[in-house]
Amino acid sequence: MATLDEANSARQRHADGLAKIGAHAVGVEKGEPYGRSGWVVVAYTQPGAAVKLPESLTINHQGNDVDVPLVVQKAEPFEPQ
Repeated sequence: MATLDEANSARQRHADGLAKIGAHAVGVEKGEPYGRSGWVVVAYTQPGAAVKLPESLTINHQGNDVDVPLVVQKAEPFEPQ
């Protein structure tokens, strides 16, 4: 279970790396809709894209290593009009 601060820290630290391997957006959400307690990082990838992402993101938070769950969702990228 990750706290909101831990999930935000994981998102900030790993967003560029996730983008390099196929995530077009990365956010933080409550874990309950995904069957998880606490908070999770959500990486959005294009439908049909073969992207392999880890199941969790490891960070050091206040001197402790924490594994923050990573959830992958398929969605079209936002296109400004």
